[in-house]
Amino acid sequence: MTACGVLTFLVGAAGVEAKGQAGYVALGIAAVGLAIAGAGVILNKLKERETFDNHTLSH
Repeated sequence: MTACGVLTFLVGAAGVEAKGQAGYVALGIAAVGLAIAGAGVILNKLKERETFDNHTLSH
């Protein structure tokens, strides 16, 4: 999920220099990509914490 977000951000960032409405659309795509990447990082941290808790409780 994080990799998809970073890829989306890079695609959006490539078009940020465009003039007019295309630049705003590219900026929006880049922002959505960063949000997806951030959500991926948060979900991964939560998953790691759950796995860590399961291992520490069982031993």
